[in-house]
Amino acid sequence: MVELVPVAEAAGFTAGCLAIHAARNWAETLTPVLTYLVFSLVVCLFIVAGIQRAADPDQLVAMMTQAMATY
Repeated sequence: MVELVPVAEAAGFTAGCLAIHAARNWAETLTPVLTYLVFSLVVCLFIVAGIQRAADPDQLVAMMTQAMATY
């Protein structure tokens, strides 16, 4: 499941690029959205890399899930 997050972000970014090329008049509106998607993708990739390099990835994912449920 964790590996799907960066793939979904990359798909969203690709769709945004196609949207900008298709609707050049809206490029100024879509560019900030794509910037946010790129930032989110980088953050997700760092999180996934951190989870994969953890000593006990299952425990780390459980702790992160609990923290998200708390907030």
